Amino acid sequence: MRNVRVTFLFLFCFPAVFFCATSFGQTEEHPARKIKVFVIGATDKYHSPMVDKSEPMFRKLAAENNLDIHFTRDTAEVNTLNLSGYQVFIQLSLAPFDMSTSQQYAIQEFISRGKGWIGVHAAGLIGNQFEQRSRSNWKWYGQLLGGASYTPHPPLQDGVVKIENGNHPITKGLPITFTLRDEWYEFDKAPAHANILAVADEATYKPKVPMGYHPVVWTNPEYDRVVYISVGHDSTSCTNVHYTKLLQNAIAWAAENEGKEQKQLDAFLKSDASILTNQIGYNTGLPKRAMFRSNFAVNADATFTLSNALTLEEVYSGKIQKSAAVKDWNEYAYSTIDFSDFNTPGFYTIRVSLKGKSYQSFDFEIGSKLLTRKLVPAIANFFECQKANSKEELMGDEHVKLFGSEKTVDLRGGWCDASGDVSKYFSHLAYTNFMNPQQTPLVDWSMIQTVEAIPEVLNNTKVKDSLVSEAFYGADYIMKSLSPEGYFYMTLFSYFKKDPKERRVVGLLADSKTTSDYQSGFREGGGMGVAALARISQWKQKSKYEPVQYLQAAERAFDHLQKNSVKYVDDHKENILDDYTALMAGTELWIATKKPAYQKEARRRAQKLEGRLSPEGFFWSNDEKTRPFWHASDAGLPVLSLIRYLDVESDKALREKALTTIKKFIDYQLKVSNEVANPFQYPRQTFRLNNKIQNGFFIPHENESGWWWQGENARVGSLATVLLRGGRLVYPEKNVLGVRADIATYVCGLMDWVLGNNPYQLCMMYGYGQVNVPYMAAMYGHGSGRGGISNGITGAEDKADGSGIAFKYEDNGNEWRWSEQWIPHTAWFMQALTALESK
Repeated sequence: MRNVRVTFLFLFCFPAVFFCATSFGQTEEHPARKIKVFVIGATDKYHSPMVDKSEPMFRKLAAENNLDIHFTRDTAEVNTLNLSGYQVFIQLSLAPFDMSTSQQYAIQEFISRGKGWIGVHAAGLIGNQFEQRSRSNWKWYGQLLGGASYTPHPPLQDGVVKIENGNHPITKGLPITFTLRDEWYEFDKAPAHANILAVADEATYKPKVPMGYHPVVWTNPEYDRVVYISVGHDSTSCTNVHYTKLLQNAIAWAAENEGKEQKQLDAFLKSDASILTNQIGYNTGLPKRAMFRSNFAVNADATFTLSNALTLEEVYSGKIQKSAAVKDWNEYAYSTIDFSDFNTPGFYTIRVSLKGKSYQSFDFEIGSKLLTRKLVPAIANFFECQKANSKEELMGDEHVKLFGSEKTVDLRGGWCDASGDVSKYFSHLAYTNFMNPQQTPLVDWSMIQTVEAIPEVLNNTKVKDSLVSEAFYGADYIMKSLSPEGYFYMTLFSYFKKDPKERRVVGLLADSKTTSDYQSGFREGGGMGVAALARISQWKQKSKYEPVQYLQAAERAFDHLQKNSVKYVDDHKENILDDYTALMAGTELWIATKKPAYQKEARRRAQKLEGRLSPEGFFWSNDEKTRPFWHASDAGLPVLSLIRYLDVESDKALREKALTTIKKFIDYQLKVSNEVANPFQYPRQTFRLNNKIQNGFFIPHENESGWWWQGENARVGSLATVLLRGGRLVYPEKNVLGVRADIATYVCGLMDWVLGNNPYQLCMMYGYGQVNVPYMAAMYGHGSGRGGISNGITGAEDKADGSGIAFKYEDNGNEWRWSEQWIPHTAWFMQALTALESK
């Protein structure tokens, strides 16, 4: 018998409880994934006997069918965070009116994502007679069940179920008829537009009001994987072999999602029009924009309506803005739908009727502090699951060899870098000199920033303790990565090999070529490593190290970098990346120690950074001022380092210089993004290609790496962060975000882009929203994690300048460019969420 885990009555209702995704595929490294099933049973006296008896039945089904079943009767567990980890939801005689509106919406969202729903018996109690007991008139649910309303049932008695469609996977293998003891729910009519799989033979029992044609099992083709089974009241159903076979088949069918993402994308790309939204939702008091995407032009007199997603009642209407096309993207036009002045909390959908057709958006929520409240716990869950703590990693990293040497170091801990890469990086692309991303230390610094900036939100979502623990976990890995000589080890590389003994501490070149140049310079993760250690040294909580040890390590590493960083970086010349990472390091040490030496160094780096600003408002990367600074990940980090510097700088003249730099950069970012048709207000950038300085949406594919380009969601998050935090310093206004209105709209648009309001209607946060990228598996049980952000959208593949637009689920092994999760994306998005709520 295969190993089976069945969880019963395990309280899974708080965001601080973490759970991790596992692989969908089946390979030698990744065994067949168990189907994860969430079963919630009724607690009322009429249905509890059957629910009680169902537990052994579900255990048996789990053991025999590779299922991972979570069984509960606690409706508090029915929430978006919990359900995101399951493929199938079984509503076992739990009536819809016995749930809150937020719980109803969680189920509605679950189904809308194309996941499997099995309603059993009392799950079908809908109709006018229940409206007074319901917290909302859940008309959407009535549509789900085909509009058939419950009417009184006859007494409990034996009767016969007759299979109508024996070819369907749900009824396959069942006899044409079988006997069952039941209440035989009756309905006012047969469900509309339903695929009837089985009916009651009313001649075999005494109905209360004969229906004539009496469906008892049906699917609704308008939803991907929905089946309702009206029978199942009596506890004898749990030992009826035909009924249990029916449930077994229903679970397997409901869980089937092979190729769902590609089919979904193909259908979207072929559609003539659709409505794009932030698939998570919108904060009250903030700008709220959706987009109407169409292959025809839309005039400004077109209208939209906003309806309650549960009751389907219209609550708001407005005008759609005139459509605009983006040059070189695609043949579609995009029309903004603005409903910013609607702020009633609830669950909604947008509808547009044009050219004789009706279009409807995915459902979304509007609520107070909604995005931070819902998504920071999701991100905390993601990083918990990214920990490099499998038995293979712990074994391999306890005595990992330095490249070209028999010397070993203990580098247990840290986070896996990506959903497709279980290596650990302070930085990579070091050989490019200008493209180095900040990785593990940036993640840790971001966590520390979030904990310090929004403690109230974290406490209210019960996630503060876990984020504090996670930040210490990251800091402890940075401590382990500090060599006796005083430098940080840059990369622990897996070589993409299964054997953990093959892992090495390396310097990394293109095409996975490795060297012994594993010493981190400032721009190679060293500067942010110092910044994270210096900042966390101010925390009073107890961890593996004392606060003074973190600080001593930070000072030792900084002193070593001051003397040796230029020797470590590949071209042996400093550039803007060294300036902003060293500024971060010097500033955090100045804050932590108050020492004049760190004050002097922070000021020196700030002035160097300010001197790199061009008259147009972009930064120059090099001293010669021939290469504009652009970055796929850390585009906002130069400004963020100045913002952090201003937290401690009191000199009026020096503050004014830093503020002027921030102001000019924000002006530039808004100007360059709006100089062309750009309905999404996607952040454009300046780069040099073929000796020509030009502006574009995406990074150039022809760059110093020779091969590396990918989606830029980290860049989007970094810019959202600094435009919001920097905007409060230079363009403050008295409103919810404390920043000028056009900046607030721009920032919210960046957040919306990542969460679904983009040309591919993709919510880039895995496990949330209605459309995600396919799962990506990695070694040692790692892979795409719920709450993690994928790379995102790029320019067209064949465009050296990054023009055009592309997103692919499959590309002969290169699909990682779009769909792979990468920890800087999620770290920067966490900073943006934090900035929404911090003042």
